[in-house]
Amino acid sequence: MAEHAGAGLPSDSQQTRPPFPSYEEFASDLLEAIDGSGLSIEDVRHHVEPGIGERRFECTVRLSPSEPPSRYHVHVNFAWDALMTYVATYGSGADCELYHDEEDAQDCPHQHLAPQPFVEVEAEFVLGDGGYELQDVGEVSTWVDTVQTLIGKAFPDDDRPSVHIGLAALGRTTLVEKFTAEHSWLIDFERPPDLGLIARQVQTALRIVPALADRLPI
Repeated sequence: MAEHAGAGLPSDSQQTRPPFPSYEEFASDLLEAIDGSGLSIEDVRHHVEPGIGERRFECTVRLSPSEPPSRYHVHVNFAWDALMTYVATYGSGADCELYHDEEDAQDCPHQHLAPQPFVEVEAEFVLGDGGYELQDVGEVSTWVDTVQTLIGKAFPDDDRPSVHIGLAALGRTTLVEKFTAEHSWLIDFERPPDLGLIARQVQTALRIVPALADRLPI
């Protein structure tokens, strides 16, 4: 499910920036917000897809070691397409040069419009290890209801996370290979985004996840 991240109280550095940030600025702000909430950050990675120029950020987030159990974790990521990198580098209207001749580009209305970047920050909460043998497929609906009820407390009532369960059939045996809850935040940069809100919701959800151990077999 996607939630729009509203504006909060941005830092001084965010306030002085143009509305269209660079990939590096946004990734840094997101890490700063997660760290500022007291969460533990691991395995930060930055990927570039050479064929299309898309950049992708991902990291693993856990509760602080001083706040057990820290074995539960969430994968946080976002994608940043090549056009966003181009406009962030060369400014508003620069993308017109990709589609028009130099003379036509001067009259293009895009030259006078502020860029409107969109980024979707995604969080995948890992709820259990794979390998659990499913005895009754009917169990799955109960799991979904339990997860959405508990973890949903960290999010607005109308925007609860989606639950994903991956099954593998081996002969007459059905194994659960994946069990996650996923949530996303759509950021449009009309105002400086409240990344602290995202970090706080992730932290609240991670604190709730251990309660699932008493309600689910996996």
